[in-house]
Amino acid sequence: MTTYRETVDTLCQLVQTGDEADRCYAARTLGLLRDSASIETLIERLRDEDLDVAIDAAEALGNIGSPEAMPALIESLEKDPSGEVCTMVAIALGKIGNTDAIDPLLKICLERPEDMEWNDDWDTWWDVQKAAVHALGKLQAEKAIDHLAALIDDETQQDMEPDILNNLIRISSTGEARVIERLQSQESASIHRRRAAHALARSSSSVATKALGRALTDPAADVRAEAALSLSAQNAISYLSALTLLLRDPDNEVRQAALKAVTQLAQNSDNAPDIEEAFQEMLTDPDPEVRAILYSMLLPVVSDNPLSEENYQAVLNHISDASAEAAAAACALLGANRNTSAITQLLEIVDNNNSHPMVRKEAATAIGSLGEINAQVLNALEKAITDAQQAVRLAALEALMELEKSGLITQPHDAEEPLPRPLDLVMGALNGEITVPQPAPATPVEVSLDTNINNGEEPQDSDEKPPEESDAAVEISKPDLDLPEIPAQIVTEGEVTPAMSTLDAISMANVETMLATPHPEQEIQDEATMEYMEIVEDNKELMRRMRSNRKIDAQLDIRRLAAHVLADIDETEVLKTLIQALNDDDAPVRREAAESIGIMAKRNPQLDGLSDAVGTLITQLAIGDLDQKIASARALSYIGNRAALAPLVEVLKAPEFTLRIQVIDALAYLSLNSQDPVKADHMVVRDIPTLSIARRLMECLEDHEMGVRVAAAKGLARILEPLQEESFTRKVVEKIIDGVTIGTGEEARLIGRALRQFDTELANSILLTNLKQADDSVKRSVYIEMIEELLTAQDNPEQAA
Repeated sequence: MTTYRETVDTLCQLVQTGDEADRCYAARTLGLLRDSASIETLIERLRDEDLDVAIDAAEALGNIGSPEAMPALIESLEKDPSGEVCTMVAIALGKIGNTDAIDPLLKICLERPEDMEWNDDWDTWWDVQKAAVHALGKLQAEKAIDHLAALIDDETQQDMEPDILNNLIRISSTGEARVIERLQSQESASIHRRRAAHALARSSSSVATKALGRALTDPAADVRAEAALSLSAQNAISYLSALTLLLRDPDNEVRQAALKAVTQLAQNSDNAPDIEEAFQEMLTDPDPEVRAILYSMLLPVVSDNPLSEENYQAVLNHISDASAEAAAAACALLGANRNTSAITQLLEIVDNNNSHPMVRKEAATAIGSLGEINAQVLNALEKAITDAQQAVRLAALEALMELEKSGLITQPHDAEEPLPRPLDLVMGALNGEITVPQPAPATPVEVSLDTNINNGEEPQDSDEKPPEESDAAVEISKPDLDLPEIPAQIVTEGEVTPAMSTLDAISMANVETMLATPHPEQEIQDEATMEYMEIVEDNKELMRRMRSNRKIDAQLDIRRLAAHVLADIDETEVLKTLIQALNDDDAPVRREAAESIGIMAKRNPQLDGLSDAVGTLITQLAIGDLDQKIASARALSYIGNRAALAPLVEVLKAPEFTLRIQVIDALAYLSLNSQDPVKADHMVVRDIPTLSIARRLMECLEDHEMGVRVAAAKGLARILEPLQEESFTRKVVEKIIDGVTIGTGEEARLIGRALRQFDTELANSILLTNLKQADDSVKRSVYIEMIEELLTAQDNPEQAA
């Protein structure tokens, strides 16, 4: 007996003899395995005393899809008082696809069973009714058309119009005709015509297409708009010209819909009219949202078919649009259009601090795309690097990098000095050579706080004007104050609570309430409270890290962003600059430099000079903050130098589980993708064999953190696949499976997917053994979930259709 057949038999036995949880999990897995041998067992569970079991059994029978289950399912539909069970039965009958189900489905769709239960104030029959409508559509139940059409207008029923319309179309052309009637009936409210137009998008018939074409002239704007979108969904290229005319519709919503439809159809047509010509009038549309959509639609077009001079000017005139969205889209379109005459206006936008940051960002990006390097461009982008808005700073740096890769220098022949490379500006920003201009200091103002101003008299009029208010510091001359020689009360040590953060205060207040003690320093004995306090401390640390990344001054942010964008170019000089930045005084710069080195190494592991970063990265791995350690571990894995293996193994003991997860991934990657130390001339003092790394990862399967256990399982699967160590692999699989029961078992499905990378027969046999030996339903559910994930992804020839 194969493990697959043994699995089906074991699950069938659990469905029959297990507790409620066992029966639910086993039934659901049997349905996903789709084995016909389980049908009889599942049919018996349709009458299970536990509703959840009956629901899962019905779902499983629907997934298996065998007509053998039809009589039992129909009986449940007609006799079971539970609406939840009947809903799943109706779904199952639709999946099986046998026409014997049409009559009972139609009956329950039209007539509420007297004994069907309510769920509080919700009639569960409504759910059954909707499921039956969908099932009748799948079964293409011609005899149901008239009944379903009448059901739409029955005011005593729930609103199922969209569901019924969709399924009328699914049934046949006759059902589709009923939907077209609703679309063309001017007596119906526009919402009903719009819903009919939306449903007809699912049809591929020429009759439906013609009906939608006529609906383009409907008096209701929402119907015209929906008809346009449905024609696009049908790929009705023959209506492209008609939709082009709709671009002039007086309604904004219609023009937007027509714009989307024309763009989509034009891209799919070889004989489409000139799309730019069709959109010409809309380039100056009064609705900024329409213009924004149009500019975005033209982005992929203009690279091969640039805008005409007239249309180019129309777009250029809108880069200062009052609508930020439209202006930003116009800037992006100009960048894609590659007409360098737009640079002057784009530079003005970048330099205008009153413009919206999104617009200035897109303008800077467009300048990079246009690819012209001159003094004005470099000066403007260098200035933008110091902008108050981070989005503008980043866009300026990215534009410089784009110009470095593909830009063309345009410099007068009589220029005294050559222009700097855009790359030099970015590296200068990283090195702190580009600084944020400081505002001029304000003159301090002396203010006298005389308590006897004018000796109590009214102030006299004066021609002197008061000084203007300023944010500058104010020097205050304070009068002499008589202070008491001793405080009113002596406070003894311990009577005053030390100052603390808001989070501390909140958590401490909760603890004090629970323990009825006024002193936060009193030792907490309650286990639940201690656990709560640990969570508070973890959250505080997380918030500290998030705030440190978010609240960063502009000067430091410039350097951090420069380190970030430099990852795009594989140059030795750039790599040297980033390696130098690993020793920077500022943590964000060090961290971004490590990330960029890792990106460069992953893209080009043969880049000369990468090994020069290994020593510093290893040091940062040992002494850096958490984010620095994670970035260093990732970079070391991509560099491919086996000298990093030993330091990485040591960090497996780190207290931070996020770091342990990254190190596991780094070890797995490095062990499989490292360079030969001799050929690469790497100095490796202590090399670690791949099998030894696997043994260390195996220890991580006992980690108390779920994420670490999952990462270890995935890492081991990658490492062991090429090693062919059968005995050791079996021990690893056993330990991976045992590790799931260390915690709550919530990683069962993740581990089940990881087990797919091992031998399926081996993993399944171990899971079956554990399933049979498990002494409670919680453990059994964990093993069943892993079996389900392991087997349902396999193309097992023993699984019945």
